[in-house]
Amino acid sequence: MKVATLVALSLAWAAVAEAQVPHIIGTWTLNVAASRLPGPPPRTHVRKYSLGPDGALVGLAVIVDASGNPDFIQFAARPDGKDYGEFTSQFLAQWQVQGTKTPREYTETPVDERTVVWADKFEGRVVASGRKWVSPDGRTLSFTADSRNAQGQQVTFLYVFDRQ
Repeated sequence: MKVATLVALSLAWAAVAEAQVPHIIGTWTLNVAASRLPGPPPRTHVRKYSLGPDGALVGLAVIVDASGNPDFIQFAARPDGKDYGEFTSQFLAQWQVQGTKTPREYTETPVDERTVVWADKFEGRVVASGRKWVSPDGRTLSFTADSRNAQGQQVTFLYVFDRQ
């Protein structure tokens, strides 16, 4: 009887611990063929999501564009609908050298355990937004990005990533 109780409690505790880790945690590589992208595809686009020591989601995207120019985007945020600073290499350098606050912010709000709505802001104005979700089998991360093109028209892109 005691062994069965211990096994049941262990399984229940493991399920609770697993439920607390967001499905997005891990490393993801862009699947260009499955995506609908703006312009030529990048040479590389890898994303890594992890949890910071305080439980905040840390997102890092490393991108080498079609011309071979590397850059990154990084944020640390909670899924609470509040704005959190977002850095690129340019804005991080400005902060390091001049102490200038980043004009970029990121926010996300949960829809369900696998989906969030997100927004990128520049100087307080939303410049892109969409949904981000992990497939039920946990192998695919996708997100839409709604923004405006150079002519001011609304455009929607789809980014699809495979888990590494």
